[in-house]
Amino acid sequence: MRAALLLAALFAAPWSHVKAVETVQPAVLIGEWWTPGFNARVRIEPCGDAVCGRIVWVWDESPNDIADRRPLVGRMVIEGMRADSGPRCSGGRLYNPEDGRDYKGGLHLQSPTRLSVAGCVLFVCRQQTWRRADSSRCPPVASDS
Repeated sequence: MRAALLLAALFAAPWSHVKAVETVQPAVLIGEWWTPGFNARVRIEPCGDAVCGRIVWVWDESPNDIADRRPLVGRMVIEGMRADSGPRCSGGRLYNPEDGRDYKGGLHLQSPTRLSVAGCVLFVCRQQTWRRADSSRCPPVASDS
């Protein structure tokens, strides 16, 4: 029973701090985002009534510790995310090339320059914070805000 409660708490943790506020419009997410460590840049674009994201740049096109050996640039990693309650989108799929698996997931806009990306399988969830790319600066960096 304790394990079930702990897993339920872990599952809810990424979104537990979100208060009811106006729903984020997926258009706010449109643009390019850096993954942690600036290892990849993902472009989020409209796709129907949702948003999708595809890898547009990677630091290392063929890293050694990756399960999926297909080319990374051009790979769709976010599909079908739709506006949900509060400042988040959900109902879509996240693809992780590191392990080659799809996850149910959600996006939570923390600020105009920070995006929380969380994916879950069963009760195991992982979360990353992506930072909006600032194309006016070179070398490529995340926005300062």
